[in-house]
Amino acid sequence: MAWLAPALYGLVAGFMMSILLGVVFFMLIQAGIQHGTKKGVIIASGVISGDIIFLSLAIGFTAAISDFLQKYQHLISLLGGLLLLMMGLWMWLKKRRVGEENKEVKGLKSARDFFIKPFVINILNPANAAWWLGLYTFPPASAYGLQQKIIFGAFALLAIFSTEVGIAAGASLLKKYIKEKWLKKVDKAVAIVMFIMGLNLMIRVVL
Repeated sequence: MAWLAPALYGLVAGFMMSILLGVVFFMLIQAGIQHGTKKGVIIASGVISGDIIFLSLAIGFTAAISDFLQKYQHLISLLGGLLLLMMGLWMWLKKRRVGEENKEVKGLKSARDFFIKPFVINILNPANAAWWLGLYTFPPASAYGLQQKIIFGAFALLAIFSTEVGIAAGASLLKKYIKEKWLKKVDKAVAIVMFIMGLNLMIRVVL
């Protein structure tokens, strides 16, 4: 039963992480409303891909990651902040119509976009890297052996992915009740969150 505690801790940590996603949380709602659960699954896959990278590095290179984040913290925050500001501006300015939003976006380019955007946001978010690093450098995970660390990480990823898909699926089920004004509000909410997070990252560079 040595796997039970790391598994439960991983589920709790992953769920907490998924509901504190910020931009990605709104992206999942948006994808579910506009394009259905499938696009939400693609977004969740992009997020998880970034998390797998951080998870792998956190398990094997905890000390090295700490040094890297400390050395390049300002540059990473600046790039991440600029990216979020640009995406927030685009989200704020774009115009949507309900009839157009219900059309499924087809083609490799669209699927790639749905995967890459959340992946890049995840990778360039220092808070996400710090989260994974913190999980493995503080109790109880800091006392785990390699096998327990892997179990903990696997269940955390499972919780994150399941919660994100659930968010998109719930939004998809409710989309018939969503009118154009609500879609616009979701777009504005995404833009505002992106602006706030982007400015926060850039202010940290100055201060």
